[in-house]
Amino acid sequence: MSLIDSLNWRYATTKFDSSKSISDHDLEKLKDIVKLSPSSWGFQFYKIFVITDSDLKERLLPAAYNQNQIIDCSHLFVFCSYRSVFEEDIDQMIAEFHKLRANDDNYNKESTDNYGAGAKKSILNMEPNRQAEWLKKQCYIALGQLMVGCADMRIDSCPMEGFKSDEVDEILDLQSQNLTSVVLLPMGYRSSDDKYQHKTKVRKPNNLLFEDK
Repeated sequence: MSLIDSLNWRYATTKFDSSKSISDHDLEKLKDIVKLSPSSWGFQFYKIFVITDSDLKERLLPAAYNQNQIIDCSHLFVFCSYRSVFEEDIDQMIAEFHKLRANDDNYNKESTDNYGAGAKKSILNMEPNRQAEWLKKQCYIALGQLMVGCADMRIDSCPMEGFKSDEVDEILDLQSQNLTSVVLLPMGYRSSDDKYQHKTKVRKPNNLLFEDK
């Protein structure tokens, strides 16, 4: 099927078949899809917790307003942004640039160091609230790419912003890791009796969504 066919197939799954699980092979593909997502500066200042433990899902359930997707899904991805960025975070990523691009033709270490210096000037001087908002946006770039990947692999998903971030942060001990939860993505396979899979997809027509200039 084409990508458009896959996107028409997907919907925000409200009821998962808890008897079905994503295979280890497919899970690794999903992780690669996230890893290959674009991000500002290419720094990926976020971390994703992959939750399958049923007891942990049960603990998270009240923080997600008892939405059953949390416990019925095969895998729950919790997207967490950095709370703030420090100089050493940028240094770590620049070191990765040096390591992974060292054998590239005409690789210029000085140019990469200058790139890192520019990143520090831009990111570290952001007003704290603006930096926090910018960091959270990075999660949504990865989330969008993952959802498209899920659809292409015929894996169902349901993005969830309806949860108490402070409670999730406490359960997963995120603050001590300089992280905060941003968005949840339960994934798995739709239940045959999820009525929403049969509803016509509603989207704006192109003439309202786009404007040519």
